[in-house]
Amino acid sequence: MSQALHAVTVTAEVTVLVPRGTDGTLTTAARDALAAIERVRTVHDVEHAGFRPRATDIEVDIVARLTVDEARGREAVETALQNGFGVRAVNVTALESDR
Repeated sequence: MSQALHAVTVTAEVTVLVPRGTDGTLTTAARDALAAIERVRTVHDVEHAGFRPRATDIEVDIVARLTVDEARGREAVETALQNGFGVRAVNVTALESDR
């Protein structure tokens, strides 16, 4: 029997690859990358925490608060976020159920 998914709001430290020459700020580009992930319902807040230029892109560190469709805990949320295009690392620091 499958378990119904419910939304959880998480705070996560995330590293995202942003292409060089992207319009807008690094924070906006990282927010857009998170919003494009299939399991993400809403990106609430994104705070820039650092960056590292690379040959063809920029590695951007952010702290984000977002709502995700997930039911199985911290590791499952991290995996869902890591499956996003350009996401290099995820560390969920807070998790709360939206039930």
